[in-house]
Amino acid sequence: MNVGQYMHRDPVTVLPDASLGEAKRVMEENGFGILLVATAEQALKGFITKGSLKTVTDWEKPVGEACFAANFSVGPTDTLEKATLILLANRLVLLPVVEEGRLVGVITQSEILRGLARGLGIGLAGTRLMVKVRPDSDDLYSVVGVLREYGVKLVSLAQGEKKDGYQEVILRVQGIKDKEALKKALESALRRE
Repeated sequence: MNVGQYMHRDPVTVLPDASLGEAKRVMEENGFGILLVATAEQALKGFITKGSLKTVTDWEKPVGEACFAANFSVGPTDTLEKATLILLANRLVLLPVVEEGRLVGVITQSEILRGLARGLGIGLAGTRLMVKVRPDSDDLYSVVGVLREYGVKLVSLAQGEKKDGYQEVILRVQGIKDKEALKKALESALRRE
């Protein structure tokens, strides 16, 4: 899953020499709280926020003189995980997507969530299982072996919380024919001596 699969292509932008009044109009028309500033050649120059416009007194001032630098961006081939980490670490709501120095898109929290949910199989028919495995053990391989033995299809696997010396692993699976038998087989495979 990469950014290019989920980004909005051809984002709405404003030119650096446009007035702050024009930027405000574009933001209001589109319901934006943030607007990227880019040249006609799509070179990213920065961004302007709805909040920063609250103190404007000169609406004819060029956006390029008032915009904030865009310190973070991702490329279309970057992973959604990388974009997620940048958004979280910097408390951002969107990231510009830049390729060869040109703004080619934008990815927001919503698109990232959509992509991660799809990758985790959320929304697909199936069953969610949670198992506790010992770190640095073959427990997870045992779980996968049991699933294979019972003809259960593994849709996704995610790491949960670590606690009490165990790692929670969340599995999304399909094709369980006998839940009780599978449960007993998993308990047996993970029996701690």
